[in-house]
Amino acid sequence: MLRQTFAGRVDMYRMNPLSKEPVMTAAPDRDPLDVLLNESSPRTSTVTDDVAAELAELQQLAAAEARVSRHRWARPAVAGVASLVLLGGMATAAAAATGAWSPWAETPDASITYSLPSGVQCEERMGDVQGTDPAAVAVVENFYQTTDIDALLSDGALEETVAQLRTEDQSFINADGSRTSAGYGTEFYNADREYSTAVGRIISNALDAELTAQNVDVDAANISIAGEAHCPGATW
Repeated sequence: MLRQTFAGRVDMYRMNPLSKEPVMTAAPDRDPLDVLLNESSPRTSTVTDDVAAELAELQQLAAAEARVSRHRWARPAVAGVASLVLLGGMATAAAAATGAWSPWAETPDASITYSLPSGVQCEERMGDVQGTDPAAVAVVENFYQTTDIDALLSDGALEETVAQLRTEDQSFINADGSRTSAGYGTEFYNADREYSTAVGRIISNALDAELTAQNVDVDAANISIAGEAHCPGATW
């Protein structure tokens, strides 16, 4: 999906990537989840300029439809790296225009609000926990329902996480397979996107710590968690 500027922003994601390996992070003009999926899919044809143009057109059309991606939760090899993709942003024009929440998000397990560096206010909701082990599902639901997430997102924690993000490789894959740096210090750097990623990583790491403390086998339980964020006026 090509990144565009909308009057508002709605992110919808399913936490729990299938791979535990570190993944690609914020792309300047491509949705990071699309990058991850593209990397994991088998190559079926050569990406010529014509093919790339057609794909770009289809991606732009798809950006006008609200979507939810479902992924299983798995502890990444690098703590919190999943949040780089899953909480980094999948803007959808239709939902942004209406401001409507998904049905599950009307009664979420947790809801937080925070301000981006640009001054834009975001509201993020998490819930719709699913899995094959009811006890494991209950642990995740309890985490969201009882944890003081605002306390987790202290200035110190956010500053530390942002500093860590800036030490990590953030790049995207070009049509020819080459990689372009897209992190801090490049022309593609976006402070709001970085901050949103930091928020997601902090929450992800806290949940991972709770799952570890409760001896939850997330792979066996097939845990998945939905999240949705509205950031009206944000540009990414």
